[in-house]
Amino acid sequence: MKHYLYFLITLSSIISLLNGCVPVQSTGGSNNSAATYYPDLEFENKSYKEQIQTVQLIHFKGNQMASTNNAVMELGKNERLLLTFDDINSQQQQYFAKIIHCNKDWTAKSNIQSMDYLEEFNQFPIREFEFSFDTKLGYIHYEWNVPRVGLSGNYLIVVYQNTNEDDIILSERFMVHENKTGINYQVSASNVVSKRRTHQELEFEVFLNQIDIINVGTDIHPVVRQNYNWLYAIDAPKPLQISDGNKRLTYKFYNGELNFPGNNEFRFFDISTVNFKGNGVADINKESTPIAVSLRMDGIRSTEAYREWEDRNGTFAIGNRERQNTPLVSDYFLTEFKLQAPQDFGDIYVVGEFNNWQLNNSNRMKYNTNTGIYQNSFLLKQGYYEYIYYVKNQEGNPIDGSHFNTENDYDILVYYSSPQLRYDRLIGYTQFNSRAAQ
Repeated sequence: MKHYLYFLITLSSIISLLNGCVPVQSTGGSNNSAATYYPDLEFENKSYKEQIQTVQLIHFKGNQMASTNNAVMELGKNERLLLTFDDINSQQQQYFAKIIHCNKDWTAKSNIQSMDYLEEFNQFPIREFEFSFDTKLGYIHYEWNVPRVGLSGNYLIVVYQNTNEDDIILSERFMVHENKTGINYQVSASNVVSKRRTHQELEFEVFLNQIDIINVGTDIHPVVRQNYNWLYAIDAPKPLQISDGNKRLTYKFYNGELNFPGNNEFRFFDISTVNFKGNGVADINKESTPIAVSLRMDGIRSTEAYREWEDRNGTFAIGNRERQNTPLVSDYFLTEFKLQAPQDFGDIYVVGEFNNWQLNNSNRMKYNTNTGIYQNSFLLKQGYYEYIYYVKNQEGNPIDGSHFNTENDYDILVYYSSPQLRYDRLIGYTQFNSRAAQ
C-alpha cells in the first residue's frame, strides 16, 4: 500500500448511504428459491451498497497529487488515477473493475469495444487492500491504479463483486481530453437585470486551430461546470457566431443561457478529532458505536449580506489530528445535520462533494415534527467537510443565498460528436477561477 500518498490531508469524495438496490434480475429455479437483487448501473458517481464508503478517484500529474474532486486527464501525458474506497466489513472481498467508454452526455455506452481503448482484458482484479486498525468501526481499505486508456472522451469505472458484473458496488466517472482547441473565457455579472446580484455569467470562445471539422455548428458541444460537479453543469447552446473560416466559435448570450447562481461560501465542519469539538460541531458521543457527532444548528442565510471567507468550493479532506495520517487509522462518525427552516420550503437537500451532489432521498433533509427542525445523518470518515443546502427547482438558493461576488471554480469541456464518428471525442479542456476570469 502506498501510505506515502496520504502524508498530506487529501481531498476526497464520499459516497452517501443508499436506500437499497433495484431488482433487475432473479435467479432461476423452483418457487422456493429466493430472488437475487442487483442494482441498475447508472452512469454517475455512485455507491450501490451501504457498506461501501469514502470512494475517491485521486488524480496525479507525475508523482504529485493534482486533485481528488476533478478526474480529468490529458491524453498521452504522464498522468494517472488512483481509485480508493472503504468496505465496512470484517472479511476481505474479491472485487473486480472494468472501464466503460460513454457518450458525451453520460446516457449510454459508446459504439466501441474495450479493445479500442485498453491494451488489457477489461476485467481488473483489485488486489491492494488493508484492514483498519484501532478504530471503533472496522473497515477494509482498497486501492486500484486505473490503467491508461488510448482514446479521449467520457469513461465510467464500474467495480463489482467476484466475477459477477451485475453485482455492482460502485461506479465513478473520469474524463480524458485531447489538446486540439484553444479556449478564451470571461466571467461577469449576469446580463439578466433581475439576476445581476445573484448570478455569474460566462462567455467564451473556442478556437479549432489544431483540428479540421466541417459541421462545427452542430458537431461541437461544450459543457460548462461550476465547482467540478454535475449538479451545476450547463450544455452550451449553439455558438452565437462562427468566424475565421469555421475555426472560431463564440459563445456569448444575452438571455441567461450561460448563467450560474453565484451561491454562497460553503458551510463547513471539522470532525478530524474526538478529543474536542471542532468547527461546526455541537456534541460528540465517544461511547457509541460508531461514534456519534451532532453538528451545530444551521439556519437560513439567504437574507444575510454576503460574507467572504476562504473555502474549498464544496470538497472535503480526510484526516486525523491525533495519529499518523494514513487511510487506516481514521474512524467513521455517524454525523447529524440540523437545519432550522420553515416546513413549507419543500424538499431540501444537503449536498457537497462528500455525497456527489446527488438529489436523492438519502441526501434529503427530513422534517421532524417533534423538534420543528430538518435532520439527516451520514456515516462520514474523519476529516474536514464542506456543504450547502439545495432546494430543487427554486432560483436564488433560498436557504444559503446566492451572490455574484462568491468565488467559484469553473471548467469547460469541448466534445466533438459527429454521425461519422464511432465515439464522442473530448478535444478541449480548460479550468479557471471566477475571480481570475473577471
